[in-house]
Amino acid sequence: MAQIAEDHLVEQIYAAALDASRWPGLLEAVADAIGAGNGVMTRLDSETALGESLPFRCDEAVLRTYAEYYHEKNVFTRVDDLSAWRRGWRPSVVSTADLMPVEDYYRSEYFNDFMRLQDAGATLHIRLELDETTSSAIAFGKPIRQGEFERWSFDAARRLQPHLIRAYRLTRSLVDALGPERDLAKAVEASNQAIFLVDGGCVVRHANPAAVRLLAADKGLTVLCGRLMARNSDSARRLESLVAEATSSDAAPTGGAMKLPLPGQRFPLAIRVAPIPRAQIPLFGYVPTALVCLTDLETEVRSPESELRALFGLTYAEAKVATAIFQGLTMREAAALLGVALNTVRFQLARVYEKTGATRQAELVKLMMRLSSTPA
Repeated sequence: MAQIAEDHLVEQIYAAALDASRWPGLLEAVADAIGAGNGVMTRLDSETALGESLPFRCDEAVLRTYAEYYHEKNVFTRVDDLSAWRRGWRPSVVSTADLMPVEDYYRSEYFNDFMRLQDAGATLHIRLELDETTSSAIAFGKPIRQGEFERWSFDAARRLQPHLIRAYRLTRSLVDALGPERDLAKAVEASNQAIFLVDGGCVVRHANPAAVRLLAADKGLTVLCGRLMARNSDSARRLESLVAEATSSDAAPTGGAMKLPLPGQRFPLAIRVAPIPRAQIPLFGYVPTALVCLTDLETEVRSPESELRALFGLTYAEAKVATAIFQGLTMREAAALLGVALNTVRFQLARVYEKTGATRQAELVKLMMRLSSTPA
């Protein structure tokens, strides 16, 4: 590999460290650089050979059979003496021959019924990390007709390995610190709706300013040891159940809604829990996360006067009449509040209908509710 091409590949490696979505393309580029065809980056438990993976140039239909059956036949991952394996593990670049007799590999069920279907013969493994019983590595396969990996392939892989290890660790550390929901966190940060992002155990991963204010107002919720909890025991169990449903990995996550009665208030706190779609690349430590939205039904909703004027060209007086209707006043009450004649209110309200397209008060209120997203 020419030095200029290798330098460019190293740049790609560190770009992927800061943006996990770049890893699939990066792995393909590394495969090309070392003369491989396809492969997979894995983070697998060495006792079960199960875990998370990021495949590239592989048949997804074949890969689905791995978790169903072939993990039990994985000759590269399953170990008999875990303690001895841990002591001997090194962050090295290894071939099939380093792990087992080559002839045994080519006779194995794992090769003939799983790897062969993906046209992967000789293998080259770039080890990345060992954490307790979980090992991370990139396994490359060479097309069967091309034979074994040559010396230059291992030399290139060894030069790239330190960069790949640093990038892999950096990506995982960034995900641990920010979470895959970090872009969503940016979006909800500016929202006036009280919103929490929590994991399956109700541990708060992010709370926007509106949520912090709601907690400070003691509206029946608290954060104890990092966990979002309702003070009422029945409500606490219900909230835990909804979050568990929204972060479930066994079935399609659902979520739901509940009410939290508040002493001294006529209306409860409305709580909605929704799943956040899983990250496309879960290998980097993704934690299933739920969105918890809270609405104090006794909080007055502001009238979107400025939005009405900007969107529909309402005059100042027409917007004031619309606000009075939005607040539940009759036309007579609106006239008294605004200090104008009843006929003036009737005329201005007709102009509001004409400009907004609403045909009655209920439609106007519904329109204004959609525009109003900021509590008073």
